[in-house]
Amino acid sequence: MKIVSNLETTEKQPSKARVRGVSKNSMLARRKIIDSATLVFGKYGFANAKTEEIAEQAGYGQATVFFHFKTKLGLLEACLEEGLARSKANLILSENSGTIDFIQRLDRAFDNSATADLFARMLVEFSDNSTIRPVYADFHEHLRQLISNELVSETGATERRAYIAASSILAMMVGVHAEQKLENKRLTRADFRAMLISVTRLVLLDLTKPEGSGE
Repeated sequence: MKIVSNLETTEKQPSKARVRGVSKNSMLARRKIIDSATLVFGKYGFANAKTEEIAEQAGYGQATVFFHFKTKLGLLEACLEEGLARSKANLILSENSGTIDFIQRLDRAFDNSATADLFARMLVEFSDNSTIRPVYADFHEHLRQLISNELVSETGATERRAYIAASSILAMMVGVHAEQKLENKRLTRADFRAMLISVTRLVLLDLTKPEGSGE
């Protein structure tokens, strides 16, 4: 994935007068900078994020950021790739856990998630960008497939039917998390979670019925 070729930035590598020594532990430096940048990009967005702040929170000089990632865009690219890899790794299904259990774990994974905030912020900021959108779409497709596979295993539904059902569950989940940011006075986080689980139970019940039965 090459974001640099698709976006433009005015932020350049600092002059030699500003350069400090770079870390000798390359892997540790990259990890800490990516973690810091994920938080900062998710909070402020790409345009308003400052590499100085990212470097400071990671415990390094700004020169270290540019040494490892070359540009601010290169750092964003690394954050998205790492976030996608981590998210996929953390969403491996437990054997025979069931759809309800998986949806509950998936829902909790989005609570206070720096990666989720990063993806959401970047999708808004670069909604028409041909590089950012596929990253977000790839993550959602991964989630749909995981949910669909669990539905097939639990209900015996056809893959096509389960995929459509999985899409409806995921759409509900995305909507719930968006809505709870708007309404948090009359409805609690537990209320929104209960909505999601109720919809999931209804989907499971529908998949146990013959297709097109209308019951």
